[in-house]
Amino acid sequence: MSASRAYRLEPTESLPEGLARVARGRIDHATDALRGKKDSTAEEAVHEARKDLKKLRALLRLARGELGETSFARENTVFRDAGRELAAVRDSDVMLDTLNTLDLPAGLGWDLRKAIQAQRARNGDGNRHVAASAVVAMLGGARGRVDDWPLERDSFDALRSGLERTYRRGRRDFKAVQENPSVEGLHEWRKRVKEFWYHHTLLRPLWPPVMQAVGDQAHELADRLGDDHDLAVLADWIREHTGADPEFFEAVDRRRAELQAEAMTLGARLYADKPSAYVRRLCQLWKASPTSVRAP
Repeated sequence: MSASRAYRLEPTESLPEGLARVARGRIDHATDALRGKKDSTAEEAVHEARKDLKKLRALLRLARGELGETSFARENTVFRDAGRELAAVRDSDVMLDTLNTLDLPAGLGWDLRKAIQAQRARNGDGNRHVAASAVVAMLGGARGRVDDWPLERDSFDALRSGLERTYRRGRRDFKAVQENPSVEGLHEWRKRVKEFWYHHTLLRPLWPPVMQAVGDQAHELADRLGDDHDLAVLADWIREHTGADPEFFEAVDRRRAELQAEAMTLGARLYADKPSAYVRRLCQLWKASPTSVRAP
Protein backbone atom coordinates (compact mmCIF):
# COMPACT_ATOMS: atom_id res chain seq x y z
CA MET A 1 0.00 0.00 0.00
CA SER A 2 1.34 3.45 -0.88
CA ALA A 3 2.23 5.84 1.91
CA SER A 4 -0.21 8.58 2.84
CA ARG A 5 0.30 11.94 1.16
CA ALA A 6 -1.45 13.76 3.99
CA TYR A 7 0.20 17.01 5.02
CA ARG A 8 0.49 16.15 8.70
CA LEU A 9 2.91 14.30 10.96
CA GLU A 10 1.38 11.13 12.32
CA PRO A 11 2.02 9.87 15.88
CA THR A 12 2.41 6.33 14.55
CA GLU A 13 5.61 7.18 12.65
CA SER A 14 8.97 8.53 13.73
CA LEU A 15 9.60 12.20 13.06
CA PRO A 16 12.26 11.54 10.36
CA GLU A 17 9.88 9.12 8.64
CA GLY A 18 7.04 11.60 8.81
CA LEU A 19 9.00 14.53 7.44
CA ALA A 20 10.27 12.46 4.51
CA ARG A 21 6.82 11.00 3.80
CA VAL A 22 5.18 14.44 3.78
CA ALA A 23 7.85 15.80 1.44
CA ARG A 24 7.40 12.94 -1.02
CA GLY A 25 3.64 13.30 -0.79
CA ARG A 26 3.65 16.98 -1.74
CA ILE A 27 6.16 16.39 -4.55
CA ASP A 28 4.08 13.54 -5.95
CA HIS A 29 0.84 15.50 -5.64
CA ALA A 30 2.31 18.48 -7.50
CA THR A 31 3.84 16.25 -10.16
CA ASP A 32 0.57 14.40 -10.77
CA ALA A 33 -1.31 17.69 -11.07
CA LEU A 34 1.13 19.15 -13.59
CA ARG A 35 1.11 15.93 -15.63
CA GLY A 36 -2.67 16.12 -15.92
CA LYS A 37 -3.34 13.08 -13.74
CA LYS A 38 -5.83 14.95 -11.55
CA ASP A 39 -9.42 15.81 -12.34
CA SER A 40 -8.66 19.50 -12.77
CA THR A 41 -8.15 22.13 -15.44
CA ALA A 42 -4.66 23.26 -16.45
CA GLU A 43 -5.20 26.46 -14.46
CA GLU A 44 -6.27 24.53 -11.36
CA ALA A 45 -3.29 22.19 -11.73
CA VAL A 46 -0.86 25.09 -11.64
CA HIS A 47 -2.64 26.53 -8.62
CA GLU A 48 -2.46 23.21 -6.76
CA ALA A 49 1.21 22.71 -7.62
CA ARG A 50 2.09 26.19 -6.37
CA LYS A 51 0.36 25.44 -3.05
CA ASP A 52 2.34 22.21 -2.79
CA LEU A 53 5.59 24.09 -3.36
CA LYS A 54 4.75 26.55 -0.60
CA LYS A 55 3.96 23.67 1.74
CA LEU A 56 7.27 22.04 0.87
CA ARG A 57 9.17 25.23 1.69
CA ALA A 58 7.30 25.48 5.01
CA LEU A 59 8.29 21.89 5.77
CA LEU A 60 11.92 22.75 5.07
CA ARG A 61 11.76 25.72 7.43
CA LEU A 62 10.20 23.57 10.14
CA ALA A 63 13.03 21.04 9.89
CA ARG A 64 15.78 23.54 9.10
CA GLY A 65 17.70 22.85 12.29
CA GLU A 66 17.75 19.15 11.48
CA LEU A 67 18.48 19.50 7.77
CA GLY A 68 21.41 21.84 8.21
CA GLU A 69 22.06 24.91 6.09
CA THR A 70 23.51 23.08 3.07
CA SER A 71 20.55 20.75 2.53
CA PHE A 72 18.04 23.45 3.47
CA ALA A 73 19.49 25.99 1.03
CA ARG A 74 19.69 23.49 -1.84
CA GLU A 75 16.11 22.25 -1.56
CA ASN A 76 14.64 25.64 -0.72
CA THR A 77 16.21 27.08 -3.88
CA VAL A 78 14.76 24.28 -6.00
CA PHE A 79 11.24 24.71 -4.64
CA ARG A 80 11.48 28.52 -4.83
CA ASP A 81 12.62 28.43 -8.45
CA ALA A 82 9.93 25.91 -9.33
CA GLY A 83 7.32 28.26 -7.88
CA ARG A 84 8.66 31.12 -9.96
CA GLU A 85 8.39 29.01 -13.10
CA LEU A 86 4.68 28.67 -12.45
CA ALA A 87 4.03 32.19 -11.18
CA ALA A 88 3.96 33.97 -14.55
CA VAL A 89 1.37 31.61 -16.03
CA ARG A 90 -0.77 31.95 -12.89
CA ASP A 91 -0.75 35.76 -12.68
CA SER A 92 -3.52 36.40 -15.23
CA ASP A 93 -5.77 33.79 -13.62
CA VAL A 94 -5.35 35.47 -10.24
CA MET A 95 -6.04 38.94 -11.64
CA LEU A 96 -9.32 37.76 -13.19
CA ASP A 97 -10.40 36.15 -9.93
CA THR A 98 -9.43 39.29 -7.99
CA LEU A 99 -11.29 41.59 -10.36
CA ASN A 100 -14.46 39.59 -9.74
CA THR A 101 -14.29 40.43 -6.01
CA LEU A 102 -14.68 44.17 -6.64
CA ASP A 103 -18.04 45.95 -6.84
CA LEU A 104 -17.57 47.82 -10.12
CA PRO A 105 -19.97 49.26 -12.71
CA ALA A 106 -20.71 46.62 -15.34
CA GLY A 107 -19.07 48.52 -18.20
CA LEU A 108 -15.86 49.25 -16.31
CA GLY A 109 -15.55 45.70 -15.05
CA TRP A 110 -16.07 44.29 -18.54
CA ASP A 111 -13.41 46.51 -20.12
CA LEU A 112 -10.84 45.56 -17.50
CA ARG A 113 -11.72 41.88 -17.81
CA LYS A 114 -11.12 42.00 -21.57
CA ALA A 115 -7.69 43.56 -21.06
CA ILE A 116 -6.65 40.85 -18.61
CA GLN A 117 -8.01 38.09 -20.83
CA ALA A 118 -5.91 39.44 -23.68
CA GLN A 119 -2.83 39.21 -21.45
CA ARG A 120 -3.83 35.67 -20.53
CA ALA A 121 -4.11 34.74 -24.21
CA ARG A 122 -0.64 36.11 -24.85
CA ASN A 123 0.75 33.83 -22.15
CA GLY A 124 -1.06 30.93 -23.80
CA ASP A 125 -1.33 27.26 -22.94
CA GLY A 126 2.04 26.68 -24.56
CA ASN A 127 3.82 28.66 -21.87
CA ARG A 128 1.81 26.83 -19.21
CA HIS A 129 2.90 23.44 -20.54
CA VAL A 130 6.54 24.49 -20.85
CA ALA A 131 6.56 25.73 -17.25
CA ALA A 132 4.82 22.58 -16.03
CA SER A 133 7.33 20.32 -17.76
CA ALA A 134 10.26 22.23 -16.31
CA VAL A 135 8.84 22.02 -12.80
CA VAL A 136 8.12 18.28 -13.08
CA ALA A 137 11.79 17.73 -13.93
CA MET A 138 12.92 19.86 -10.99
CA LEU A 139 10.64 17.99 -8.60
CA GLY A 140 11.86 14.63 -9.87
CA GLY A 141 15.40 15.55 -8.91
CA ALA A 142 14.30 16.82 -5.49
CA ARG A 143 12.32 13.65 -4.75
CA GLY A 144 15.37 11.53 -5.41
CA ARG A 145 17.28 13.42 -2.72
CA VAL A 146 14.72 13.08 0.08
CA ASP A 147 16.22 9.76 1.21
CA ASP A 148 19.52 11.57 1.74
CA TRP A 149 18.11 14.34 3.92
CA PRO A 150 20.01 14.28 7.26
CA LEU A 151 16.95 13.61 9.43
CA GLU A 152 17.87 11.83 12.65
CA ARG A 153 16.31 13.13 15.85
CA ASP A 154 12.87 11.81 16.77
CA SER A 155 12.13 14.58 19.24
CA PHE A 156 10.77 18.11 19.56
CA ASP A 157 14.35 19.40 19.52
CA ALA A 158 14.49 18.63 15.79
CA LEU A 159 11.74 21.23 15.22
CA ARG A 160 12.41 23.75 17.97
CA SER A 161 14.69 26.16 16.09
CA GLY A 162 12.57 26.08 12.93
CA LEU A 163 9.39 26.88 14.83
CA GLU A 164 11.00 29.69 16.81
CA ARG A 165 12.68 31.22 13.76
CA THR A 166 9.49 31.30 11.70
CA TYR A 167 7.43 32.74 14.55
CA ARG A 168 10.10 35.33 15.35
CA ARG A 169 10.26 36.49 11.73
CA GLY A 170 6.47 36.66 11.52
CA ARG A 171 6.27 38.72 14.69
CA ARG A 172 8.99 41.04 13.41
CA ASP A 173 7.23 41.50 10.07
CA PHE A 174 3.94 42.16 11.86
CA LYS A 175 5.49 44.97 13.85
CA ALA A 176 7.06 46.37 10.68
CA VAL A 177 3.74 46.60 8.79
CA GLN A 178 2.09 48.21 11.79
CA GLU A 179 4.57 51.04 11.28
CA ASN A 180 4.58 50.98 7.48
CA PRO A 181 1.99 48.82 5.68
CA SER A 182 3.82 48.76 2.35
CA VAL A 183 2.89 46.27 -0.35
CA GLU A 184 6.30 44.61 -0.02
CA GLY A 185 6.15 44.48 3.76
CA LEU A 186 2.67 43.00 3.84
CA HIS A 187 3.69 40.39 1.26
CA GLU A 188 6.71 39.34 3.31
CA TRP A 189 4.57 39.07 6.42
CA ARG A 190 2.10 36.88 4.50
CA LYS A 191 4.89 34.40 3.68
CA ARG A 192 5.67 33.97 7.36
CA VAL A 193 1.97 33.68 8.24
CA LYS A 194 1.49 30.91 5.68
CA GLU A 195 4.46 29.05 7.12
CA PHE A 196 2.96 29.50 10.59
CA TRP A 197 -0.33 28.04 9.31
CA TYR A 198 1.35 25.13 7.56
CA HIS A 199 3.41 24.31 10.65
CA HIS A 200 0.22 24.05 12.70
CA THR A 201 -1.30 21.86 9.99
CA LEU A 202 1.69 19.53 10.14
CA LEU A 203 1.60 19.39 13.94
CA ARG A 204 -2.17 19.17 14.30
CA PRO A 205 -2.12 15.57 15.64
CA LEU A 206 -0.27 16.81 18.74
CA TRP A 207 -3.53 18.17 20.13
CA PRO A 208 -6.07 18.68 17.34
CA PRO A 209 -8.50 21.16 18.96
CA VAL A 210 -5.72 23.53 20.01
CA MET A 211 -3.63 23.23 16.86
CA GLN A 212 -6.59 23.57 14.53
CA ALA A 213 -7.95 26.64 16.32
CA VAL A 214 -4.64 28.49 15.96
CA GLY A 215 -4.12 27.16 12.45
CA ASP A 216 -7.58 28.34 11.38
CA GLN A 217 -6.80 31.86 12.60
CA ALA A 218 -3.50 31.82 10.71
CA HIS A 219 -5.36 30.64 7.62
CA GLU A 220 -7.80 33.53 7.94
CA LEU A 221 -4.94 35.97 8.29
CA ALA A 222 -3.08 34.52 5.30
CA ASP A 223 -6.24 34.83 3.21
CA ARG A 224 -6.69 38.49 4.15
CA LEU A 225 -3.08 39.28 3.30
CA GLY A 226 -3.27 37.27 0.10
CA ASP A 227 -6.38 39.12 -1.07
CA ASP A 228 -4.72 42.42 -0.23
CA HIS A 229 -1.61 41.53 -2.24
CA ASP A 230 -3.66 40.33 -5.20
CA LEU A 231 -5.50 43.65 -5.25
CA ALA A 232 -2.23 45.58 -5.15
CA VAL A 233 -0.82 43.54 -8.04
CA LEU A 234 -4.01 43.99 -10.04
CA ALA A 235 -4.02 47.74 -9.47
CA ASP A 236 -0.39 48.05 -10.57
CA TRP A 237 -1.07 46.05 -13.74
CA ILE A 238 -4.19 48.06 -14.57
CA ARG A 239 -2.37 51.34 -13.94
CA GLU A 240 0.46 50.34 -16.27
CA HIS A 241 -1.58 48.77 -19.06
CA THR A 242 -4.99 50.43 -19.21
CA GLY A 243 -5.15 53.68 -17.24
CA ALA A 244 -8.49 52.71 -15.68
CA ASP A 245 -11.14 55.05 -14.34
CA PRO A 246 -10.40 56.45 -10.84
CA GLU A 247 -13.48 54.60 -9.62
CA PHE A 248 -11.58 51.33 -9.99
CA PHE A 249 -8.67 52.49 -7.85
CA GLU A 250 -11.04 53.89 -5.22
CA ALA A 251 -12.73 50.49 -4.98
CA VAL A 252 -9.33 48.80 -4.62
CA ASP A 253 -8.23 51.22 -1.89
CA ARG A 254 -11.46 50.73 0.07
CA ARG A 255 -11.20 46.95 -0.02
CA ARG A 256 -7.51 46.95 0.83
CA ALA A 257 -8.16 49.16 3.85
CA GLU A 258 -10.82 46.70 5.08
CA LEU A 259 -8.54 43.70 4.58
CA GLN A 260 -5.58 45.33 6.32
CA ALA A 261 -7.69 46.34 9.32
CA GLU A 262 -8.89 42.74 9.69
CA ALA A 263 -5.33 41.46 9.25
CA MET A 264 -3.99 43.70 12.01
CA THR A 265 -6.63 42.43 14.44
CA LEU A 266 -5.82 38.80 13.64
CA GLY A 267 -2.09 39.48 13.75
CA ALA A 268 -2.32 40.96 17.24
CA ARG A 269 -3.85 37.70 18.48
CA LEU A 270 -1.47 35.33 16.72
CA TYR A 271 1.71 37.20 17.57
CA ALA A 272 0.93 38.18 21.14
CA ASP A 273 3.51 35.77 22.59
CA LYS A 274 7.24 36.16 22.63
CA PRO A 275 8.92 33.53 20.42
CA SER A 276 10.35 31.67 23.40
CA ALA A 277 6.93 31.45 25.05
CA TYR A 278 5.32 30.27 21.81
CA VAL A 279 7.84 27.45 21.38
CA ARG A 280 7.63 26.50 25.04
CA ARG A 281 3.87 26.07 24.73
CA LEU A 282 4.25 23.82 21.68
CA CYS A 283 6.86 21.77 23.50
CA GLN A 284 4.41 21.28 26.37
CA LEU A 285 1.74 20.15 23.91
CA TRP A 286 4.23 17.72 22.39
CA LYS A 287 4.98 16.18 25.77
CA ALA A 288 1.33 16.14 26.87
CA SER A 289 -0.13 14.90 23.59
CA PRO A 290 -2.41 11.89 24.17
CA THR A 291 -1.37 10.47 20.79
CA SER A 292 2.39 10.84 21.09
CA VAL A 293 4.87 8.68 22.99
CA ARG A 294 7.96 10.51 21.78
CA ALA A 295 10.48 12.03 24.12
CA PRO A 296 10.71 15.83 24.37
